[in-house]
Amino acid sequence: MSTISTRAARLARIIAIVESRPISSQGELRQLLADEGIDVTQATLSRDLDELQARKEPTPDGGRAYRIPSPGVAGEQESAADGNLQRWAREVMVSAQSAQNQLVLRTPPGAAQLLASALDRAVLEGVLGCIAGDDTVLVITQNQERAERLLKDLIDIAQAQTSNNEE
Repeated sequence: MSTISTRAARLARIIAIVESRPISSQGELRQLLADEGIDVTQATLSRDLDELQARKEPTPDGGRAYRIPSPGVAGEQESAADGNLQRWAREVMVSAQSAQNQLVLRTPPGAAQLLASALDRAVLEGVLGCIAGDDTVLVITQNQERAERLLKDLIDIAQAQTSNNEE
């Protein structure tokens, strides 16, 4: 796997480093990133840590180290992302079908990005990523079983809106 020098790739490396060992300072983290060929200014690193909601917390040895809350644990963020996914699935998903470990979701023209972004932000277990065009979202999952469960969940969400509107 080759290293890609994008902001998203840098954020992913920051998360991986912070989760792999105690990091007590931005200088230490900056040096570890530089060792991997990722040059970042202190100001940019500070913004990155803020965006990732990194906080220094006590360590067992009495020191302090950065910790980044995982998406599945950050309660408010998780429920907002889930609510966002429910909203867009209800409002813009026109059809959905699975093909092995992939889902093809259809939306009205111009709405695919909304649904794909909501799926990405929800950080769903077993979802590897989404690609959105104008009216189509391709969702790639780890396996066929996960694709079928996600398909059922998304259809249930979309039909819940239909049921509520008919009452």
